[in-house]
Amino acid sequence: MKNKVITVFGTGFIGKNLIYQLLEMGNIVRAVSRNPYLQGKLGPLGNSSNFDICYGNIVKAQTIEKYISNSDIVINLVGVLHESGGESYFNSHVTGIKNISELSTKYGIKELLHVSSIGADTNSVSKYQSTKGEGEKVLLENFPKAKIVRPSIVFGPDDGFFSVQSKIVKLSPVVPMFGGGANKFQPVYVKDLVEGIIKLLNSKNDHGKIYEFGGPDIMTMKDVYELILKTLKIKRLLIPAPTFAANFIATFAQLLPDPIITRDLVKILKFDNIVREDINTIQSLNISPQSSKVIVPTYLK
Repeated sequence: MKNKVITVFGTGFIGKNLIYQLLEMGNIVRAVSRNPYLQGKLGPLGNSSNFDICYGNIVKAQTIEKYISNSDIVINLVGVLHESGGESYFNSHVTGIKNISELSTKYGIKELLHVSSIGADTNSVSKYQSTKGEGEKVLLENFPKAKIVRPSIVFGPDDGFFSVQSKIVKLSPVVPMFGGGANKFQPVYVKDLVEGIIKLLNSKNDHGKIYEFGGPDIMTMKDVYELILKTLKIKRLLIPAPTFAANFIATFAQLLPDPIITRDLVKILKFDNIVREDINTIQSLNISPQSSKVIVPTYLK
């Protein structure tokens, strides 16, 4: 994959790592964001003549049509963990991919890849997961040969999981484990996720398929905190917070601009966030995912 015109929607943690790799491979990359002038984290990438940061809102089809119309490949990474202002679950997870997929069909895009999440299900009790599922359904109806990646928790330097949890651990002598701390995750390293995405973009045999990506370690929330404490070389009291207590805390936490927990996310804690089948995994792409127990201590300070 070289000299392709690639449009990437979503310029967050995964987006930055993916864009860097796509540029390294010699592609022309266009990163589309609702706030292109606030994307300072993409600054180091901006020196490349093959890279541009543009304004576009996937909820408003007319603002993204010109980018899709002359692309070879389209990648959607947009997703929100909590609703705020105009960023509703439905707009971000359903309306946006509906617009992207319809325009991709209109302009004969060769490859469309969408990053969803493990647990995406139209019948989920969680709005986050149900809209993720509905978005996948709409995508495949409009663009049947799309490729979908469902990662578990994604980690790496400046991530929104281990890095955020470590800040909480540093500030409080007592750490509540929402949902009791028994729910399971299968953290996947962001560089492994990016490698998997690129392999799928290069593949001619995976159109219309859904892949679930997880790392080699299945961890409970208690395991996550213990890894953080061991890395930071500090001690904290870990206390399981039952669902009703987690809901109580979330009721107030979700009023904050960037909450770490909401009542909707509490619903997700009832289910394990792990790969459910042995086919269509990151390993089936001949990638040996790296362990969070090895990588996290290299960047968590």
